[in-house]
Amino acid sequence: MNSKEDAYAAALKLLENKDTEMEGVTALKNAAEEGDTRAMCEYGLLFNTPGAPVTQNPNEAFQWYLKSAEYGDDRGQFYVGLSYYEGKIVEQDHASALKWFTLSAEKGYAIAQHYLGHMYYHGNGVPQDEREAIRWFKLSVDRECNEARVALGDIYSNPKNKEVNYDLAFKLYSSAMAAKYPIAYYKVGMMHYQGDGRPPNYITASKCFREGAELESMECYYMLGMMYYQGRGVEKDTSRAYRYLNLADQRGYQEATEFLAKIDSTRKKKTWGTNNDPIRNTRLRTPDLLSFPEDDSAPKKGGLFGLFKRK
Repeated sequence: MNSKEDAYAAALKLLENKDTEMEGVTALKNAAEEGDTRAMCEYGLLFNTPGAPVTQNPNEAFQWYLKSAEYGDDRGQFYVGLSYYEGKIVEQDHASALKWFTLSAEKGYAIAQHYLGHMYYHGNGVPQDEREAIRWFKLSVDRECNEARVALGDIYSNPKNKEVNYDLAFKLYSSAMAAKYPIAYYKVGMMHYQGDGRPPNYITASKCFREGAELESMECYYMLGMMYYQGRGVEKDTSRAYRYLNLADQRGYQEATEFLAKIDSTRKKKTWGTNNDPIRNTRLRTPDLLSFPEDDSAPKKGGLFGLFKRK
């Protein structure tokens, strides 16, 4: 380990401890100013990470990302691309996002490969190309990126897609679930619930939703609440149903909000158990990663995101 690596590692170690985090900020800044490209990106992340021990300044963050990226750092290139993709720090520019994601992805940075697949799949800043999207998702999956596992699973589980392959989708979702990726529990649970590529199994579905709920998946809160309300795969328990539905509602899950608002009128119309039964018509309608990458998915691949959640 050379002196730059020593300084960078020492700075991160100091940042892990609340009592020494300010020393860590100074040490990280020094490492960045001395030319460590990883430290440049990491120092930039401090200015765009809520709870970090510096005054938040997204513009300052971007300048450090850009400096790191221009020196060829794959993470810096990714965060420059992400900044252009989201359009929160700088003006949204899909062409620039594509450029920087590609530079990062070609170096093997998994989350950049995932975002690149997302852009090709939807034609954002580039002609839509599902084959190219799948290629990048697969490269990202090879590097154990859970976002890409779920995105590729969404392609293979879509019955309208010519690439439909329920067995492969199940394998991809299960791999993400084994890595404790919250939405994957919902995806696996829904395949069991709906009988996608296998006989429906409400008991197994409820187990998946329960485990996902323990990881605070709002989708799993919703489905577990619905199953308790109907008594499918679990013993009917209205109290628990409301508990889980309210948890989903509190996290902004629209279907839980709408369902809770309609319960009284639905009872009056006596539609439970008919073809108009809401749970019977529930499909994969979550904001999955092919529709919109999770806001915190990318920073979780960085070194600092989550360190300051303790406050």
